[in-house]
Amino acid sequence: MFTKSLFLELINRGLSAAQNSRAASFARDSLVFQYIDFLIWAVFALTIFSTCCFSSGIIGGLALLFVILNIFRLFIKKGEMVKISKLDAFFIIYFFVLIIALFGSSLFALSFKGFLKNITYFLFYFAAVYFFLNNKKKILPTMFLIAVVMSYESVVAIFQHFNKVEALAGWVDTSRMSNENQLMSRAFGTLKPSNPNLLGGYLITGLSCILAFFGINFVKKDKLRMGIFGGLFVLNLIAIIFTGCRGAYLGLVAIFVALGAASFYYVKKVYGSFSNIKKRYKNLIIGLLGAGIAVCALTPSISRRFLSIFQFRGDSSISFRMNVYEASFDMFQDNPFLGIGLGNLNFREIYGLYMKTGFDALGTYCVPLEIAVEGGIFALIAFLTMIIYGAYKAVKFILDKQTPDTARVILFCVLITIFGTMAHGMFDTVWFRPQLQIIFWINIAILNTYIISRNTAPQGNLRVVK
Repeated sequence: MFTKSLFLELINRGLSAAQNSRAASFARDSLVFQYIDFLIWAVFALTIFSTCCFSSGIIGGLALLFVILNIFRLFIKKGEMVKISKLDAFFIIYFFVLIIALFGSSLFALSFKGFLKNITYFLFYFAAVYFFLNNKKKILPTMFLIAVVMSYESVVAIFQHFNKVEALAGWVDTSRMSNENQLMSRAFGTLKPSNPNLLGGYLITGLSCILAFFGINFVKKDKLRMGIFGGLFVLNLIAIIFTGCRGAYLGLVAIFVALGAASFYYVKKVYGSFSNIKKRYKNLIIGLLGAGIAVCALTPSISRRFLSIFQFRGDSSISFRMNVYEASFDMFQDNPFLGIGLGNLNFREIYGLYMKTGFDALGTYCVPLEIAVEGGIFALIAFLTMIIYGAYKAVKFILDKQTPDTARVILFCVLITIFGTMAHGMFDTVWFRPQLQIIFWINIAILNTYIISRNTAPQGNLRVVK
């Protein structure tokens, strides 16, 4: 029977043979190999920074360079081995279902272009896992880099909002506005292309890294750093609100539900009940929540934008999405098992046969629906299984008494990344953009590093980050 163990054994035997070859011996003497770890880290950091200001092509190119350097290290350095977890297994199954969908597409050439994007993300994820397994001390620096990028984008977004950046067509429905005060100047940051929804999703995906440093310093009782990262967290929240992205608003709701559950668990564990917390802390928490709600409620442009979520057909943007949902679901019903193939180019060609006149679209505006349309029901099942399993492992490790506090904070932040991003993805498909894909899969790679390290570490202790 072909099991995971046999699969790994065959791969590692091949790696061992390659590492002992003459070519590998020659490569180990090269200048590139001598600085390979530095080069990998430099390219990795550059890939993270590139997400905030470069085009998709450059981001993808840097991601592939990161993959190539890791493959070079894997095949050249002696003693290196491949390790996979159940999360990887679900990821691989999902990827193979997409391959089947590719060959089942009636527009193979266009679908192949979409497949190339998917394989870039697929390889980047595994390269990130391999990198973290061999550089566990780089987990926190990586999250810090993401926090820096998110803070920079937050400052830019707030600056754009208050300076009334010129809105592009289709960003705000003005047909039902009673006065100009209800018009929101939507921030879009420095991301390429300039899109408020893209920035909203991007900030949601990276919000967890800022929160991680707040949590770590909270555990360490470092009030100065806790205050700094708490301020950056609030700055990020304000920037998300100023994007006017309603999907991001729903992502924030999911994140705060997770934060509320975690806070309840922590208070119950440490204090016994909320009433036992010191009065100044209770006043601070209630004051901050009240101030945030009051600012949003008393600002016409923000309150109107949020309440427009519930207008459905009364809002042109939501009405447009509902038309796309209907057409996309019809596409899925006609192609339930193999889907139509991968990528937005392939989608647009086939969507033309289903769309209502005047409602062209680049995608379904719903991540689960997009996956079902492109890859069929089995792709959707594999994807959801992978995401649910990842969330389950994060919760399991957080509640495990053997998990160190720092690791528990990081795993919780991975968990809210999953919650926030998936909530946003229910009503938008910017998740498929490289800016979000890079940050999202870095978070999942960190989680998988903990899974693999736990399974291989002595006594099962999760001592990845100290």
